Amino acid sequence: MAVAPGPVRAAWGLAPERMQRAVAGVEQLRVDGIYLAPVRHHSPACALAVEALLDEVRPAVVLVEGPEEYGRLLPVLLDPRTRPPVAVLSLGTDGKGAGFYPLAEFSPEWVALRTADRLGAEVAFVDRSWAAREAAIAPGTSDAPDAPDAPDAPGDAEDDAFARTLQSERNLAHSRTVAAIAERLGCRDHDEVWDHLFEARTREQLTDWRELFDDVFAWAALARLDYEEEVLDADGSLAREALMSARVAEHRARVEGPVVVVTGAFHTLALVEALTGAPEGGAVVDRRPAGGYGDPAAADAWLIRYDHERLDGLRGYGAGMPSPGYYERLWAAHRDPAGPAALSTALLVDVAAAATTRGAQVSFAEVASAAEQARRLADLRERPWPGRTDLLDALTSCFVKDDGGLDLGLGRPLGQAVAEVFGGRALGEVPPGLASPPLVQRARERAEALRLVVTDSTPRRTRLDARRTPRHRERRAFLALMDFVGSGFAHRVSGPDHVSGRGLGLLVEEWEYAWTPLVEASLVELSHHGATLEAVAVHRLHRLEHELATTGRSALGVARLVAQAVVLGLTDHLDRLVALLRSTLDVDPSLESVVGGLHRLVDLWDARVELGLDGHAPELLDLVDHGLATAAYLVPGLGKVDADAEPAAVGTLVSLRDLLREVHRAGALSTVPDGVARPLADAPEAGGAPASSAAGGAPTRPGAGGPVPVRRELTRLREDRATAPGVRGALVALASVDDSLGDDVLVAEVRAQLSPGADPVAAVRFLGGLLRAAPDLLLHTPELFDAVHAGLRDLDEPAFLAVLPDLRRAFTWLKPAETHHLAQQVADRTGTRAERIDVHLTATERDLEVGLALERELTAMLDRDGLGAWGGGTRREPVGAPAAAGAAGLDGPVGPTGSPADQVLDDQGDHHDLQENHP
Repeated sequence: MAVAPGPVRAAWGLAPERMQRAVAGVEQLRVDGIYLAPVRHHSPACALAVEALLDEVRPAVVLVEGPEEYGRLLPVLLDPRTRPPVAVLSLGTDGKGAGFYPLAEFSPEWVALRTADRLGAEVAFVDRSWAAREAAIAPGTSDAPDAPDAPDAPGDAEDDAFARTLQSERNLAHSRTVAAIAERLGCRDHDEVWDHLFEARTREQLTDWRELFDDVFAWAALARLDYEEEVLDADGSLAREALMSARVAEHRARVEGPVVVVTGAFHTLALVEALTGAPEGGAVVDRRPAGGYGDPAAADAWLIRYDHERLDGLRGYGAGMPSPGYYERLWAAHRDPAGPAALSTALLVDVAAAATTRGAQVSFAEVASAAEQARRLADLRERPWPGRTDLLDALTSCFVKDDGGLDLGLGRPLGQAVAEVFGGRALGEVPPGLASPPLVQRARERAEALRLVVTDSTPRRTRLDARRTPRHRERRAFLALMDFVGSGFAHRVSGPDHVSGRGLGLLVEEWEYAWTPLVEASLVELSHHGATLEAVAVHRLHRLEHELATTGRSALGVARLVAQAVVLGLTDHLDRLVALLRSTLDVDPSLESVVGGLHRLVDLWDARVELGLDGHAPELLDLVDHGLATAAYLVPGLGKVDADAEPAAVGTLVSLRDLLREVHRAGALSTVPDGVARPLADAPEAGGAPASSAAGGAPTRPGAGGPVPVRRELTRLREDRATAPGVRGALVALASVDDSLGDDVLVAEVRAQLSPGADPVAAVRFLGGLLRAAPDLLLHTPELFDAVHAGLRDLDEPAFLAVLPDLRRAFTWLKPAETHHLAQQVADRTGTRAERIDVHLTATERDLEVGLALERELTAMLDRDGLGAWGGGTRREPVGAPAAAGAAGLDGPVGPTGSPADQVLDDQGDHHDLQENHP
């Protein structure tokens, strides 16, 4: 190795003896016709050196680090239509584990493949199969900081299930020696060390492949010496190197010409020692099987399009260089007569332009200043031109105007511009039908036919009016299919969702989509379920049906499956799903689930034209009729719930009442057993039923008859004094709102509940159910307000404090505007100002207890001193009048007219804030 010393080789004389022996081994292997090319993945410097090496030695065979089964993909990898970035995808045997082998235009492996093909050399991959590598990784080692070149563990890159790479270089990032070199050179990390030592070389220096590869070998070998044999064995490195060295020897013995071996530099020391018989090579050679390895492994692997964002180490990729957009342009600059020196200004201009389009203000003077600063930084750091870190430092210094730096988050135009220019947005191309399963190609062609952009991985949004535009319905069905199968391509942002029943009053729906490498990877994994999206979706439907059958059938769950099939356009499967829903309605013990499922059916009927369900409308309505009979059977159970279950029961009642209204408004028809068609909503819309219908025995299950049996059971429940108080309160409120009960009956019920001698706990539960079902009744029925006011006023203090928590919960159903309105009414009634009542406090329950104790002590002192009348004392009216305000959830200060009741709901404002942020 008698050449002029480069930046690293000047220290060869200080290298450990093991490395110096390995240097002699490298020279001997070259004499024997074996040329080792130690590279860093995705390094333009190494790519140029590989190209120069192959052009000079004209090898008979080129061996590349990569799973052996990738050999069957060589025809498509070498196809002129394949354009990087691309990646070979391996799937684990369990269908879950997956690994990427990415290739960029400037990747040494890609250059080796293409150059070898140009020279007519044989090409082969010589690493262990993906399945063997995955199985060999000891639990926990892939995440350990001292686990070199192990596949990334799930969660490394934004918790993507497919973000494990076969080219990990964590050993460099965590090497103690490399860290010491970085500190000595004043570099921030191993990436800047690499740039400083290798990428910052001229084209002439890089094409001197001997010096470049000798320096890379020294750099990587020093890093390898940081790791014990046990660590290298645990992460599978030694087993991989045993196979690679054996394959190199086999090819050397088989061919006449030179053999070039392109591997990650971390493995080169082990390969040299194994191939030359050095004592240290025993750790590798001893792991070879006695009978040899036989034929190369065979396993499925797929070639998919890849993108710069996934390739970018700064954005989550576990291997190779950061900022692939920058290095792609550096690779191109080495082939331009102007060279890399002219690249810096172009990059700064592009960042300024991209930032300006996003709303940032970057002047020409700032660009010029950044260019000058980048040049001076390069001079200071002894680099021939501004490198990546020099440019980023200059950008931060000259472009950043706040403390946000180059943050990549939303609303940070400069950071996003840097990510676009330095990170890149390129998405590769793969010839159709050669290396990807049909599902991938068909999905992509379908997206293109629907005019969805799949030529890059940039997230985009599309707005659809599926109710009025047939073309939008097709697009919605495709996006929903891609979402349902779990491809990761699209998700709904807003608009009507017929599966969950949300936003159905909206006309326009909005979807966000992006065709990323993970989409293709997901589709590849899904391809064993079917060759079309519809086939994969049907497979998932069957799986969900099975899960429902094994975990306990839910009418709501099955109804959502029905809605899902409709939205996906899988109407051929409706007969089976509707039959499943019908049988589920017969056994589901949950009224909440039954009502929720019926809501989904009515919603589908309402949207029958948009969803193409005209032919199934009678079937859906018959199912609604069947479900209403089931609901009638389950209604009596609501009357037996305990206090803790009352809120849920009241919510179910409100939902049931809304369902009856939907049926009435739809004017839907059901077919009774005798075949006569009549309106489902043949009874009044009210929540109750005529008095004559209230008699009779309990309903049988199942049956028919539309809403009438449901209303009959609701009336029975309301008139039964044994019904849970909260449920009765809700039924009374709903009947009043629906005009089945007059205001006089409503007020009489409330007065009876709050009358002297009545159970205050039951009374407050009744009041809570009433307010949950119809909170506006208290605001717009003066007689009801008076009844509540009088009832709370007449409670003695111990009783009031006992029901205080339930009162606070009951009045949380009022909206903020309604709370303010009620505060005004209470203020008018008590002769105070609304602003003294309708305020938000942040006192805790403990604060309230302490305050009440102090107030009682203060009141006793005032009474003892004859000042009770001045302070309010034990007079009933000042205590009771604000009690209505307090019970209504209105906070107020303690003062001459105050009482404990003034502070009933001191966290009422916080509760409403929570409601607004989390609907």
